[in-house]
Amino acid sequence: MEPTASPSPVAAGHADEPAFSTYIGIFLVLCVCTALSFIVGALMGHNLTSASIIMMVAVIKALCVATIFMHLKFDWSKLYFIIIPVVIMGTMMMIVLLPDIVLGWHHEVP
Repeated sequence: MEPTASPSPVAAGHADEPAFSTYIGIFLVLCVCTALSFIVGALMGHNLTSASIIMMVAVIKALCVATIFMHLKFDWSKLYFIIIPVVIMGTMMMIVLLPDIVLGWHHEVP
């Protein structure tokens, strides 16, 4: 019997990577979204509607960057080990610091 070569974990991770054309497509989407933000800001001025449109475009850009460039689309199963402890620690920090934030202003001397 010949020993079978098992694929290395590094090589197995590269099979799910997107093609170069995907990176170029996301780059073009980011360019269009950036141009859209500038156009909305220039044409509509500074008001609540333009700010909300620009924020929606910024969220779309952030999702594009996170899913493709940060490989969240391909490594989502591994991300649970990072996200769950951070959510628990963040919640604990808010609970622990909430009394200081809420009651701290009562003790200030003018």
